[in-house]
Amino acid sequence: MRPPNLQRIGRRLVTLWHSLFAPGDLPTLIISVILLLMPAFSLNAAGWLLDMNTLIPVIVLSVVFGFLLARSQYNELVGLLIGAIYGGCLILLIAAINAPGDLGSGLYEVFTRSFQWLSDAVSGGINQDELVFTLLVAGLFWFLGYNLIWHLFRIDRVWRAVLPPALILITNSVYYTGSASLDMYLILFTFFTLLLIVRSNMEMREWEWYTNGMRVPRSLRNQVFRAGMVLAFVILSIAWLIPQNDAQDRLRQFQEFLASDPLIEMSELWNRLFASAETQGPTTADYYGGDSLQLGGAIRLGADEVFHVSTPPTRRYYWRSRVFDQYDNGRWTSAADIRLTDPEAPLDVVQEAYVTGSRVPVQQEFIMGLGASRLVYYAAQPSRIDLATRADLRYTGDSVNSMAISVVRPLRVLYQGDSYTVTSLISTASADQLRAAGTNYPVWVTNTYHGYIPTMTSRTVNLARQIVTEANATTPYDQARAVEAWLRVNITYNELIPTPPEGQDPIDWVLFDYREGYCNYYASAMVLMLRSLGVPARMAAGFSQGEWNAGLNSFVVRERDAHTWVEVYFPGYGWVDFEPTSAQAPLNRGDIPPTPESFPTNTPLPPTNTPTPLPTDTPPPTSTPEGQPTDAVGVQPPDVQATPTLTPSPTPTPTPTPFVLPTQPPPERPQPRSALSFILPALGVVFGLLMFTLALIVTAFLIYWWWEWRGMRGMNPIVRAYARLERYIGLLGIRTRAEQTPEERRQVIIGEIPAAEPPITAITRLYTAERYGTPRRSPAQQSKRDENADRAWTDTRSRIVRRWAKRTFLPFLPDDRKRGRRRRRSAGE
Repeated sequence: MRPPNLQRIGRRLVTLWHSLFAPGDLPTLIISVILLLMPAFSLNAAGWLLDMNTLIPVIVLSVVFGFLLARSQYNELVGLLIGAIYGGCLILLIAAINAPGDLGSGLYEVFTRSFQWLSDAVSGGINQDELVFTLLVAGLFWFLGYNLIWHLFRIDRVWRAVLPPALILITNSVYYTGSASLDMYLILFTFFTLLLIVRSNMEMREWEWYTNGMRVPRSLRNQVFRAGMVLAFVILSIAWLIPQNDAQDRLRQFQEFLASDPLIEMSELWNRLFASAETQGPTTADYYGGDSLQLGGAIRLGADEVFHVSTPPTRRYYWRSRVFDQYDNGRWTSAADIRLTDPEAPLDVVQEAYVTGSRVPVQQEFIMGLGASRLVYYAAQPSRIDLATRADLRYTGDSVNSMAISVVRPLRVLYQGDSYTVTSLISTASADQLRAAGTNYPVWVTNTYHGYIPTMTSRTVNLARQIVTEANATTPYDQARAVEAWLRVNITYNELIPTPPEGQDPIDWVLFDYREGYCNYYASAMVLMLRSLGVPARMAAGFSQGEWNAGLNSFVVRERDAHTWVEVYFPGYGWVDFEPTSAQAPLNRGDIPPTPESFPTNTPLPPTNTPTPLPTDTPPPTSTPEGQPTDAVGVQPPDVQATPTLTPSPTPTPTPTPFVLPTQPPPERPQPRSALSFILPALGVVFGLLMFTLALIVTAFLIYWWWEWRGMRGMNPIVRAYARLERYIGLLGIRTRAEQTPEERRQVIIGEIPAAEPPITAITRLYTAERYGTPRRSPAQQSKRDENADRAWTDTRSRIVRRWAKRTFLPFLPDDRKRGRRRRRSAGE
């Protein structure tokens, strides 16, 4: 009785399963998925902005497709090309499915954002799109999965399989500086790698035993795996307990390697195109030089000299390295969207329009004290920098289309002793002028620096409102002064605070729970509270002014002077500094800042805290710089800002006049002839050539399949060679009739292609014997005839293709058929 269809299907599935999977293959595939998930989970734990809903399916599918290709008959190149095509399509499809909306809108979003990222990458823009970063990482893991499975199941080279994902895992662990522990991912990766080594060695032994006729018990593989698990556990335990006395020296050497110029340039390119995690990366000894700032735990700063600044000691200075505009749950980032590279010195910064006399130009000369620096420091707001620079900025789009500078970097590393000069427009606005500035903010200010921040807690917002209400602060300036004074009184300065708890906004934790912090927390809290009140503010980072040295006639700035402060925007006056950190001397603009007594007793946090002295390795700034001249006329201490001599404007809304008033946006500056200026276009050209080559290979493969294999399934080599011959002669315009015998067709073909007569004759006679001759042949005889047919067809195909190419592309050359006819006529004569 014929079995039911369901049973036949079951037997076929079992047969298919056994044809694909050998004993031990399925556990190996599971281990492979786990190995790839370890670096993926490690990147996610380190804070890299990855969509795991896209990455995890890609990893699983890469293992599945890699296994199918490893079990196929394709060679390594063809398998790689097929895997790349399927991988690219599946990655885009999975990302589109995870995007909001339906599949069509998801695909549109994926392609739109990808092309925008590519455009910004080529044009020098700043684009840290998380979706594109996920796509690129998914593509990397797809090839890691293919490489892993191919080398395990096709070549059996374990180390080639596991080293690429191990490199990602180790690199991420070395760079990571956050609080999360990444050790477990490395331990699990090593454990399962040891299991793969056990599996590989077991299969090698099984093959040797099989070739020598030795019988292998079925339970041996499982026993070896269990023993391997125990051995791997013991090895990891011993490695964990071994002391590593020289680890610190090796880490220092590695950091010196990371400070090399090529890695720094690549790091800057990376930061321009990808949002970094909480990592240290390849940087020099710069401070606040990264594209993000994460509020964290304790800090320790030394006393090494960073730079000297020669400038008149007549006012209070801050040496800025960059500004941070956007806040998200303890993380500050920049709003810059353009990288402007100027290989020619100086860099002239287009300023916005200021009230006449509200800013004065001040020149500074910086002399670097550290071994190397990749940042340009300056007093805000810079107007001219005499260096070849690379600046991250955005154009404001106002009447003069001024530059909102985020950070300025030199095109080459500044080493110890190098110097440069900066001219800055420093504010001299008085308190009365700033009170009268009004709230007519430009659009570019309100779009970025104005309004409520989503991750800010409600009690932080309520605290800001209560402070300004109880201080009776009605103008933006008075509100800024009230918040500034409240922070200086109610938050204790402490550089050794613990890491903020997870799940709570760090600013909320400092304001209401811990009530201690250092400059990053003071400045962040003030910026958030002012924005909740509708006052535009941002955080500036760099160094406080340092100590005045009369012998050097300059300010000496050390590591311990690293600092963040607040800049508040006033229409007509631009960005103005505020100092909320209690360990720093207060700023004075001719007004009396609010005192603790001005806050009523029902303030949410009673003013019980007093500023504490700095740790012994971080002395507070002196109110009078060391060695400052006392007999100079009109000289004031550097920590007290000079009261301007201008008469305050009597009108509530001053009329600004620009320092620079161009009639059109500044011209686009030429790109520098540095390494990256060649690398990026070269990468684009290489990528285009690779895509073009891939398209040619795929097209050639499709053409080859169309002519060689279409409709040939099930034919033996002799019949297939004859069918291919009839198909290929169409390229030369040769037509045979259906009623012709194989021998008559042979005569027609060799009459047109006399040079191919021997292989065509061989194919025809083999086909005639196969089709019409006796079928009684031994396997050896049939195999020999099949080999002769394949060899004859290879020779025939090459001659037909050469003839077609000559007729198509070189028609002016003599024709073989005409030469053959001339030879026959000459022989007849």
